[in-house]
Amino acid sequence: MKSVSNRFVGGVVASAGLLLSLFHLSHLTAFRPNGVFPEGSTLVLSIVLSLVMTAVGAMIALDRLVSSRSAGRILAWTGIGVVALSLLGAWIVVSIAGGELSLLNPLGPMLTVATFGALVGLLVGLYDVRGLEHQQSVEQSNRINDTLRIATQELVNKTERSALERAVCEKLTESEAYEAVWIGRYDEADPTVRAAAWSGFTDDYFESIVITVDDSPTGNGAGGRAIKSREIQCVPNVFDDPTMEPWWDLLEMHGVRSLAVIPITHDDTVYGFFSIYADRQSVFGDREQEVLVELGETIGHAIASIEARERLADQERELARQNEQLDAFAGVVSHDLRNPLNVAMGNLDLAREQGDDVYFSRSADALDRMDDLVTDLLTLARQGETVDEFDQVSLREVVEAAWSTAGSSAATLRIDGELGTVSCDRGRLRQLLENLLRNSVEHGSTNGRPKVDDGVEHAGSDVTVTVRRTNAGFAVDDDGPGIPTERRRAVFEAGHTTNQDGTGFGLNIVRSIAEAHGWEVSVGESPDGGARFEFVGVELIDAVTDAP
Repeated sequence: MKSVSNRFVGGVVASAGLLLSLFHLSHLTAFRPNGVFPEGSTLVLSIVLSLVMTAVGAMIALDRLVSSRSAGRILAWTGIGVVALSLLGAWIVVSIAGGELSLLNPLGPMLTVATFGALVGLLVGLYDVRGLEHQQSVEQSNRINDTLRIATQELVNKTERSALERAVCEKLTESEAYEAVWIGRYDEADPTVRAAAWSGFTDDYFESIVITVDDSPTGNGAGGRAIKSREIQCVPNVFDDPTMEPWWDLLEMHGVRSLAVIPITHDDTVYGFFSIYADRQSVFGDREQEVLVELGETIGHAIASIEARERLADQERELARQNEQLDAFAGVVSHDLRNPLNVAMGNLDLAREQGDDVYFSRSADALDRMDDLVTDLLTLARQGETVDEFDQVSLREVVEAAWSTAGSSAATLRIDGELGTVSCDRGRLRQLLENLLRNSVEHGSTNGRPKVDDGVEHAGSDVTVTVRRTNAGFAVDDDGPGIPTERRRAVFEAGHTTNQDGTGFGLNIVRSIAEAHGWEVSVGESPDGGARFEFVGVELIDAVTDAP
């Protein structure tokens, strides 16, 4: 009876009242007192009751008295009233007539009693429905208050989007009327809405449901419409809505009868939606829908604020990194560059006084040292920039190119297996490898100036540097003395060096370039006991897709 409309119930009641009015009016015109039939006043009362019944039915049909969700209860109470009082009337008629019942026509008295019973049942039904609707109104008000509490208290304290989404789902499902709630994230680049948080049903349900934002059947349901129209979508009965057919089996399995999908928006951005399930029909009233729309906008504003804070935090971290670089530059300029400058100037003065070529050589060495420092400082200053454009290049070719400038005749380059193709900025990756290979050569080799090596192992080589592919990227190993555990964290810091001729910026440059690509670098021990620099987060493929 829950699905019976007001128009149908009101029509039935009004029609019955009108027929009873006509019947009683016809009996009133043919009234002849006989002591058993109802008196004229009783017939008049019956007509009045029938007309009242007709009027009440008309008001129900016009939605003036009750909501359509409860009309079936009124019809049921009316039927109960008719049956109960008709049985009572029949007993009374039989008692009055006694053995002379066969001489009577009981139709008139029974219809009079039925009229009274119908009106009594109708009034009882109206009272019952009004009480039920008041209870539902209180429940709805409580849900609205809970929703407003979420908007004003729960959302402002969340600093992460995932935590915010979980809080919304968990708090909304505390309402007795809401069986389950889930939030789907939307990205314009992806037509599929991804479930991000949920509560009420098992994980399997939300992981299996498919909602899209396109013209397919999974894109024309309430979820797809909510994102495309940016308006709340309420479905009073999911099984009366043909656009919900792709999910009927899932909804039937979990007892869902109605739902509301509310878009999460802020300004011109649609972040997704949250969907609320109920186990009965027509749960979401107009006022409740208004509050849910406000909640969707509040969630959207909160997400926008979280993203703004994250961008600000990224900017602050970048500013802190730049400040660290500035501090390092200031230290180098004030100390490291000043020392070789003083040496060069002092030796030039001695050369002028004594004319000895050795002083010119020392000045030249000091100036070379300054040139190395300036070069590394300029390189380091450029490496903090994020890589925006990537090329597909052969990692082996870049390694060999880097070795041609950073290798040594006293060292050997060994490439272990196929390295594959890497997506990167070719020039900056070469800088990374040059600094890394030079570090292995300088700390593991005793020979002098580096030169191009042919990649073939040489007898008597001081150090062998091996480049190999790993599950998450690639690694550069050497068989030198290695790096003590307590010093591994410090090797990437600007200015840190154990080599008297080193600038201390080589490995810092390595880390900066790796982070600019979105990679992570760590230092450990190689299989041969030397240093191992491992890069993770590097996407390598087996074949070159574009010629470098």
